[in-house]
Amino acid sequence: MTAAETERRQTTDPDVEPIPGMYRAIAETAVNPFAVVDDDGVFRWVGRSIEELLGWRPEELVGRTIDAIVAPHCLDEVLEAFAQLEHVPGKPRYPRGGVGQPADLICRDGSITHCSVVAATKSQTGLPFHVVFARRAGYERALDVALEAIASHADLCDVLGALVDTLQQSIPGCRVAIGVGWQDGAFSVIAGDGAHLLVDEPDAPWRRALETGEDVVVRSLEGLSPGAAARARAEGLASCWVHPVTVPGDEGPTAVMVMWRPHDGIPTRFTWLAVHRTGRLLRFTLQWDRSHRALEYAATHDVLTGLANRSAFTSRVREIAKLAEGEASVLFVDLDRFKPVNDQLGHLVGDRVLQAVAQRLSGAVRPGDLVARIGGDEFAVLCERLGRQEAAGVADRLVAAMEAPILVDGVPGISVTASIGVTALAPGDDPETVLARADRAMRRAKASGRGGWVADHGPG
Repeated sequence: MTAAETERRQTTDPDVEPIPGMYRAIAETAVNPFAVVDDDGVFRWVGRSIEELLGWRPEELVGRTIDAIVAPHCLDEVLEAFAQLEHVPGKPRYPRGGVGQPADLICRDGSITHCSVVAATKSQTGLPFHVVFARRAGYERALDVALEAIASHADLCDVLGALVDTLQQSIPGCRVAIGVGWQDGAFSVIAGDGAHLLVDEPDAPWRRALETGEDVVVRSLEGLSPGAAARARAEGLASCWVHPVTVPGDEGPTAVMVMWRPHDGIPTRFTWLAVHRTGRLLRFTLQWDRSHRALEYAATHDVLTGLANRSAFTSRVREIAKLAEGEASVLFVDLDRFKPVNDQLGHLVGDRVLQAVAQRLSGAVRPGDLVARIGGDEFAVLCERLGRQEAAGVADRLVAAMEAPILVDGVPGISVTASIGVTALAPGDDPETVLARADRAMRRAKASGRGGWVADHGPG
């Protein structure tokens, strides 16, 4: 038996104690590649699985320092972590040599891979060098970014960018597209370097995934329509995988994650686990975004009518008064004879009347004018870049909009007119002072017979 055959038998025979050949095979094929590094940060040995992670061949790194693969912006933190390794106590107080140090590692092609670096110290191993492990940290990084974005109320696109990144870390060489808010053949929000491939075609795989709620795997470009296949082929892509995402409370999915690869075939189980895990994070992100937008809306809008509320109105008035960009006008609208509606017909009918009033007022002003419900049956309108003479025309339209009876199911036409006070917004005006001025003018309009308007021409 030759020496090679002997070593092969020793490496594969389960009855033989582990020998160097076994350890060498483990080292070379470890899922999380590792290397031996000395106190000066020089690679003394590198496992071959580093090539799958970063594209480097071991012989290209041995003898070089760690700054060959650690991105400059995080090099200081990594060096500091290495410097502290000597101070980590040995066994038994610390069973592991260190915790994961986030590090952006440089691939052979110059791209960046988000990783976590873990070390077993000399005090742990008894070796004269540090043993350093590296593993992809795309998912963990995306989770961190998502949570930070949620805490800081970041834009949804920023979080989607992090999710695109984690998918690309999980599936090397892939193109990714995330589409959110599918409606009428298009997504309202889209992210990723594969976004331009998400065209609307009758048999598009993302459309099928949205319709069925199931993952769709296109093993080769023959499974795509000719147009989509041509675009993918032009960019060197050969297969497409789609994972739909449904936000709790929705009847079906409205978002998808689409992964394109330059190779044909089906995804491995490990790949789909990574994709589905990222899908859960996307679902969580969309839930947060929806809740966040709902809270923002509730903070600035009247729940009953959908108009801006008093807080949002006064904030905008303050901004316009501070900017002092041309003339502006504020109109204070109070409904006439609304109290009998509530007293005689009930608050449910009264609410329906207020909703109808909100629609009429909004339809009578210019696009961009702000209509708000100030409270009860009181409304206000802010008309930017509008002088006194033009404001009179707006007041006329608002009065006319309320002349026709309001129809509520089961109730005869309800007549509710409006009395309006108009005032100019001067630079530096306090919003509450402006409203008080317009309110006084509105009361004069009521005293004059209701269903009309009166202008207040300035402070005082």
